[in-house]
Parts: sequence; structure tokens; C-alpha cells
Amino acid sequence: MILAMIRHGQTDYNYRRLVQGRIDNPLNDTGRNQASTLGNLLKDLGDSFDILGASPLVRAHETAQIVGKTLGMEVSFLDSNFMERDFGNYEGMSIDIALPVVTKDEFREEKFEDNPSLEKRIREATHNLFLKYQDKKVLFVAHAHVIKALLICSDKSKYTYTNHYVGNSSIVYFDVTADKVEVIKQIDL
Repeated sequence: MILAMIRHGQTDYNYRRLVQGRIDNPLNDTGRNQASTLGNLLKDLGDSFDILGASPLVRAHETAQIVGKTLGMEVSFLDSNFMERDFGNYEGMSIDIALPVVTKDEFREEKFEDNPSLEKRIREATHNLFLKYQDKKVLFVAHAHVIKALLICSDKSKYTYTNHYVGNSSIVYFDVTADKVEVIKQIDL
């Protein structure tokens, strides 16, 4: 399965550099423009997909609808297993303050989804997607830490939550098989 993971377009929280997590914010005008630009880029590249899905959080679903409209696709499914990390008490906090703390592998706190838990969730969700769409090319809109967790699952020696940037409306292509995930390429707007 080829899995092309898009990070949703910009929200006001992204603009203000606040941890968003499970807070269900909509796209702002910049985010809608980013999604439209990405859809047009994929169309211009002649990139086609068999199915389009998204996290149920409104910013991801809205991005998928905008990209899908440009590509002539409907959002076929929402998958809550690809929702953003639950940042617990850190949601709404400045990224500059929160991320140096919460991205450490040993960090644990009640109500916070730690790195091993997030990676396990994303690994299992990706495997389930593979079982359903193994011969397909899937376009899916998710969140920064979901995509970073998948990058880490592909190569823990190369990727961390802090050393690789996945911007709003970036797209990372993965080759997913029954026993591995490999990065193909990343396109940034």
C-alpha cells in the first residue's frame, strides 16, 4: 500500500504556535489556501489515489474535503485511530515551552499520550489500514505527531519528534507492507 499522509492546513493555534492536540479547531484562511494549493499541486503532478480518508478532527476533515474537491474525490472514511496525540494538560500551551518536555521518550504524565503509546497506536492503525487497502494508493489527512510517529516507525535511528519538520499541508509518502513502513518522499509547500 502506498500511504500519502498530509498534515492538515494551518489553524489559528498553528499560527500562534500553540499545542493543539485534540482541541478541535477549524482551518483558518491560510490553512484553506494551503489545502487548495496542495490539491492543485497533486493534480498538476498527475498524482492519483484510490481512496481518501482523514482524522475526524475538523481541521483534518476540512483539509481532506478541499484537497479531495480539487482531485475529484470524496472523503470515503474517517479514522479516529489517526487523531492527533492527546497532549493532556499541555494543550493550549506554547509549543516552545511544551515540546522540549513532552517529546522526550521517558516523559510520562497522567492524561498525556506518551511516545511509546502513540507509536503503538499509529503502528496498529497503519497495519489495519494496510489489511483493508493493501493494493491501493491511500491519501490520508492527519496531524504532525501522527505523521512523525509513522516516520519514527519507519526508522527510529533517523527520525524523532524534534529533528524532522512536517509543515502544514506537507505530504509524506510511505510504502507500507505487512511487516514494514518505508518513507518514499516528502513534499513541502
